[in-house]
Amino acid sequence: MTKKIWITIAFCLFCVSLQAQLSNQSKVSLLTCGPGSEFYESFGHSAIRIQDDSLNIDYVFNYGVFSFNEPHFYLKFAQGRLPYMLAADYTEPFLQSYAYEGRSVTMQVLNMTPDEKNKLYALLEENYKPENRYYAYDFFRDNCATRIRDILQSSFSDSLFSHRQSANALTYRNLYYIYTTDQLWWRLSIDLLLGMRTDKKLNEWEYMYIPFDMEKQADTCILGHQKGGLVQQTDHLLRQTSTIPPTAVSPNIIFSILFLIALFITFFERRAHFYAKPFDILLYLALALLSTLILYLWLISDHYATKYNLNILWINPLAWILLFRLKRTSPAVIYAVMLCVLIALAGAVPGLLPQQFNTAAFPIMLTVLVRLWALRKAQKDKQ
Repeated sequence: MTKKIWITIAFCLFCVSLQAQLSNQSKVSLLTCGPGSEFYESFGHSAIRIQDDSLNIDYVFNYGVFSFNEPHFYLKFAQGRLPYMLAADYTEPFLQSYAYEGRSVTMQVLNMTPDEKNKLYALLEENYKPENRYYAYDFFRDNCATRIRDILQSSFSDSLFSHRQSANALTYRNLYYIYTTDQLWWRLSIDLLLGMRTDKKLNEWEYMYIPFDMEKQADTCILGHQKGGLVQQTDHLLRQTSTIPPTAVSPNIIFSILFLIALFITFFERRAHFYAKPFDILLYLALALLSTLILYLWLISDHYATKYNLNILWINPLAWILLFRLKRTSPAVIYAVMLCVLIALAGAVPGLLPQQFNTAAFPIMLTVLVRLWALRKAQKDKQ
């Protein structure tokens, strides 16, 4: 009981201190955390640190918190409706958790006037209210980094970060590729589910959905009125000790082998006059299930980036017909799927389609095409 009382008192003191006015000696810092072992931690993390020794304040505000205990967690995640929230905590336990995980933490002390600091603190206080702290997370447009970008911009009277688009501007996909070079299977999985919006050319403001890119832009940001740069000093609070093991076998190799197996089976079928039914059942079952997931994410979920997914050309819902009818499938269905796969294969030429496909998808497309050709040939042989 005594422990609960002290926890309650500490929480009340914490909430009271959130309403204080910061002194002129206070510091506001952008914290950027290194990658973790989980895929969703590959892109780092951002938080804001508020320090004021005169008020005994040293807090971290963190927009990247969610709960696995959320009712219907996986359903809400699939629907794009999983609530994230702003959390506030003392800096020491925050750093301890990252030290335990072996993740780096870099602190950039920001060049802000007392009025700007207090405006930011007031906005954080308002965001931290129970009725305001939850938000609908979006990986590209509304996450732990973009929330901080936006609230920092709201604290300055002048424009802070650039909206300029360079001639060689990157896309959402280009950017997350940079941070997933050792996680090729995860990259393939994500690429299959994301649509055309992922290949939108970004301006510098939009780059900052990645915490590391926001850290870079903060370093180069120049404030107006002769105030100098946004970052006054940079301190490395923790160094990175954890590493992400590279992919043991590339999906490109695995699916290239699958394509060679499909070629061998097809050749052997023609010579021995039989039909490799189990191979096609597994192939069309995988395509049918995945096409259902793609359609769900496109048509039903609230995910911004899963709309208009051209992977549906080769991960085609007509696979359900192929699966259940096989040799009895209408030639029109077979030719329709073949045409869709051929269009998707055109994506191997950069810029020819408005969506970029994962390179590991092309040997799968060729496998599907070969098996569709074999199926049609088997039908003709029976006629």
